Amino acid sequence: MARPPKVPSYSLHKPSGRAVVKVKGRSIYLGKYGSDESRDAYARIVADLLAGRPIEKPDTNRGNPTPKPSLTIGELVARFQRHADGYYRKGGKPTTEPAAIRCALKFLTDHHVGLPAADFSLGDLKVIRQAMVDAGHTRGTINKNIRRVRLAFTWAATEELLPPSVPQNLALLPGLKAGRTVAKETEPVKPVDITVVDKTLPHMPDIVADMVRLQLLTGCRPDEVCSIRPQDIDRTGEVWEYHVDGHKTEHHGKRRTVFIGPEGQKILTPYLLRPSDEFCFRPKRHIAVPKKQKRYRVDSYRQAIQRACARAFPAPKGTEGKALDEWNRRHRWAPNQVRHTAATSIRQRFGLEAAQVILGHSKADVTQVYAERDITKGREVAALIG
Repeated sequence: MARPPKVPSYSLHKPSGRAVVKVKGRSIYLGKYGSDESRDAYARIVADLLAGRPIEKPDTNRGNPTPKPSLTIGELVARFQRHADGYYRKGGKPTTEPAAIRCALKFLTDHHVGLPAADFSLGDLKVIRQAMVDAGHTRGTINKNIRRVRLAFTWAATEELLPPSVPQNLALLPGLKAGRTVAKETEPVKPVDITVVDKTLPHMPDIVADMVRLQLLTGCRPDEVCSIRPQDIDRTGEVWEYHVDGHKTEHHGKRRTVFIGPEGQKILTPYLLRPSDEFCFRPKRHIAVPKKQKRYRVDSYRQAIQRACARAFPAPKGTEGKALDEWNRRHRWAPNQVRHTAATSIRQRFGLEAAQVILGHSKADVTQVYAERDITKGREVAALIG
C-alpha cells in the first residue's frame, strides 16, 4: 500500500513577510504570513496534495485583470544579466557596469530567488536595501545599486515579462539621504597637494611621471591618459585636441575632447613616434600580448603611483595602527586625485565655466553655438596653462 504524501509545513519567508509552502522542492508563496488568505491557500494546496491532484499556484492578486506571469526572481535576474552583458559594451568590450549589476542583483537572489517576480513589492525592495546597509555598503553605492535592481524590473516590464505596475511601485522608494541613514558616507575624492606630487615624481618610472604631468596640465581622467594613441590626437592647431575614443558618456551623444597646450605637447611628443594605433604610454616590461594592446591600465597606473608614494614617504619606524593609516592618508594619492587638483587650479585661475569645459562636464544637449564657444574657451585655457 502506497504511503500517503507528507504534509508540508506552513512557513514564514522572513525577508518578504510572506507565507510559503514547499512542495517537491518548489516554493509556493501564499500571501501575507498569518492572513486568512494565506491559510486558505495553504489548505487548498494540502487538500490537492493528499488527493493526488496537480498543485496550482494560488491567486494572491485577485481583482487584477492582468494575468500574473510565472517568472521568478531567479529567472528575471538571469535574463537581465544576459541582457546587461551584451548591452553595456564599448569598442566591442564590456564596460564595468555588468559586474556592478551582478553585485547588486546578488542581494536580490540571496533573499528572494524563488519569489514570483510579479509579487516583488516596495517592502521587498526595502528589505534588499537594508541588507546592503547591513553589509556595510556606502550610501552612494546603495542608491546606485537600488537603481540597478529597479532597472531589472523595468527591463522585464518592457519585455512584457511583468506588469508595468511592478516597476512603477518600486520607483516610489526614495534614495537614502545624507544624515538620515545609518549607511556610511563615501569619502569625497580630494585634490592632492601639488608639493606632495612634486616630491613623488622622482620616485616614479619616467613614463608614469609623464602621465601624471600630462594629467595635471590637461585635467584628463586616468583612463583617458592611459588610452592615448597617436591617431586620436589632432595636431593641426596651436592647441592639440585629443578626441577620446569610447569615453564614459559617449552613449549620451557627448563628445569628449582633451585640450593639450604647449607644455603638454612637449611631454607627449616623444610618445607619438610609434604606429598610430598603438598606445602611447606602455610599461617597459609587460606580458606577451600584441604590441598595440600593451599599455598602462588604470589599475597598474595607480599601483605604480602607490609604489612611488611608499618610496617617497616611508612611514617613520614604529608607526602602526591608526597612526599608520593617518600617515598613509596624508602621503598616498591616486591618479583620480590628480584630476581634482587640475580642476581646482583651473577653476581658481579661470572660473567654474572654464573648468567644466576642460574637464568635459558640459551637458549633452548643448546647441552648436555653445559647443563652439566651449571649443574656443578650451583652446584658450590650454594655451595659457601650457
